[in-house]
Amino acid sequence: MSFTLALDNPIVAAIKALYGTAKAIDSYIDDLIESMKKSVNRTIEASGRVLEAAKFGFGLGYAVSVAVIAIGQLILGHPFLAVATVVTSPVNPVAMTCAAIGAIYFGWAALSDDERNAIIQRVGQGLEMGAELIKSIVAFVVGKCKELLSGESIAEFKRFISDATSLVGRTLADVTRSIADRAGAAYDVVTDKLKRKPEEPGELPRLPL
Repeated sequence: MSFTLALDNPIVAAIKALYGTAKAIDSYIDDLIESMKKSVNRTIEASGRVLEAAKFGFGLGYAVSVAVIAIGQLILGHPFLAVATVVTSPVNPVAMTCAAIGAIYFGWAALSDDERNAIIQRVGQGLEMGAELIKSIVAFVVGKCKELLSGESIAEFKRFISDATSLVGRTLADVTRSIADRAGAAYDVVTDKLKRKPEEPGELPRLPL
């Protein structure tokens, strides 16, 4: 079965803008997956395998990978469907992809029914996919994450999510809805302020390589 996305597809255009690529999305996704799978970082390598499994698992090719990134970015709170509002700061595509997969793993179940339905509607309209297919993609990603990720990777996922959400003025706790994560974020802010010299400005968050 084949599934071809139009060249002017708004979700594809937004992802290409966010990731800073002019390449065709299918070849770009292939290159992204391969680079992630070759990483010595266990979390990045496993995330690449999750994305690859999603690509081949539904028989729809790269369109499913695009859907995974889109769903994850919407959970992160990125307004990326409006191309004009794409984050203009340089981003690390690998880190952003890990954050998107982590957002699905940690954040989908934390959403309200209305929030999940809103994401399904936006992705469904943008990629011309049915609601049940999108739900199946989410379930597939969550299942693969449970299968492939270690406890250390789960913790690192949260760091990827935290860095990604900071670009749009949100926090890890906004994704996970976890009291523990909210308390941890508050602790980190206080600790950072205590360590920083009075005249030292805060640095912009940097995504891990």
